[in-house]
Amino acid sequence: MQAFGGTDSYTNAISDIYEDNFDEGIFTGKGIYDAEVFHKILCQEIPENTVLSHDLLEGNYLRCGLATDILVLDDYPSKYNSYCMRQSRWIRGDFQISKWLLNKITVKDGNKKDNPLGLLSKFKILDNLRRSFLPILIILNLIFAVLLKVFTDTKIWQILLISFASYVVPTILDILNYIIFKKGKDTRFIYAHKSFMPNINSIKASIIRAMLEISFLPHKAYISLNSITKTIYRMQISKKHLLEWITAEEAEKQAKTDLISYYKFMSANLVFGILSLVFGIFANVLLLIFLGILWILGPTISWYISKDIKKVKPIEKISAQDKKYIIEIGKKTWQYFKDNINEKNNFLPPDNYQEGRANKIARKNINNKYRTWNVGCNFCI
Repeated sequence: MQAFGGTDSYTNAISDIYEDNFDEGIFTGKGIYDAEVFHKILCQEIPENTVLSHDLLEGNYLRCGLATDILVLDDYPSKYNSYCMRQSRWIRGDFQISKWLLNKITVKDGNKKDNPLGLLSKFKILDNLRRSFLPILIILNLIFAVLLKVFTDTKIWQILLISFASYVVPTILDILNYIIFKKGKDTRFIYAHKSFMPNINSIKASIIRAMLEISFLPHKAYISLNSITKTIYRMQISKKHLLEWITAEEAEKQAKTDLISYYKFMSANLVFGILSLVFGIFANVLLLIFLGILWILGPTISWYISKDIKKVKPIEKISAQDKKYIIEIGKKTWQYFKDNINEKNNFLPPDNYQEGRANKIARKNINNKYRTWNVGCNFCI
């Protein structure tokens, strides 16, 4: 889908690598499935109160396909702190289903059985775990590079460059695609997509996204490490709070939104930013100096992009004539549905009403049953 970057299946309908190559999509909790088959397959399969993120697991058991011709509107966290809380919940859920990577699984009654999932399903689970570890590994690689510089006086900018390049691969691919295939350059074409809000063009959005990802890297690494550690502790030791979670909407209501609160929330950014800046100055590594400044500014950036957009629009007064017209249209619209949604029309509103020689709904007798027929097009109700 043109002009919608990223790979977030909750907000974009895009070409899916699993669907394209293996004829099998990933269930995201928004779709159509057979409830009877769902219950038959899974009712005794998953132990109670042990799985927080169930979508991927259910899709692996039931199999599902990607539908790109359906438009689903879904809410999305509007603030960085609520986004992080949702991300933490997803990471915890991914690690809770990591037991399905084993050859044997424990089912609802406590017994063990052979894992019914195939290699592709296991790879999907493993890929989510890899994604959770990525920011942690980037930070560890940064620490390794600094220690290498201290003890061997080796040039480390190449190591840092490769590390951060691996972190922003989607943006690099977008830029290459833009350069090679001139994606989005030709303004003569009208792209066939619907947009419900102002959006940034694809290449600019990719660059901004990469800068934000790098700006928040220390805090994202902390979120991942905290979520992974917490999940392992709860799964192996406490056996409690495995299903603990809070909606993004509730998180936004509870979260503080002032700048100081963001610096407290993202303290990992501040710590790594100061250390990177100090070491970069003493070791004369410009890339570390840049990263240090960027990470110190990270909480400010997250606070700024999370602010509510307040646009005061002038109140337009409706004239008495326009008000009368609007009320009349509303009454006629309501009356249309009131008159036509009935048993005769199978309680479906006809999409075509003929006026002229006769005020009536066009119908066609099919097998002694009347069906509403849309005159002038190939669609009928």
